[in-house]
Amino acid sequence: MTAPTLAVFITCFVAAPLLFALLLQFGQSLRVLLSLALSVVVCVVAALLMQAQDRMLSALALLGLSWVLAIAMVAVTLLRRLSGARPRRWIVLIGILATTLPWFGLATARSLIP
Repeated sequence: MTAPTLAVFITCFVAAPLLFALLLQFGQSLRVLLSLALSVVVCVVAALLMQAQDRMLSALALLGLSWVLAIAMVAVTLLRRLSGARPRRWIVLIGILATTLPWFGLATARSLIP
């Protein structure tokens, strides 16, 4: 495994789930939800600007961050609607697993390159 591949792997399987868990610690208020929504929009716009300047690695990192923020936003929304320990555990578990999905997309794309 090359160094860039290892860095992306660690980012997807360690940093992204930890960031997701940290974001859920801020609570379930409407302010947190709106902050996450605004952060997603800012990250996507910044990624598009980086892509226009041919800074693809930065754009990809911002898209990965926006993915984690979007998953956290959905989780906070579900946590606001559902109560109880069991749904909370499932929401957190599925959210943590969902943060790793970009790795599989990148691995699939890489396997298609001859």
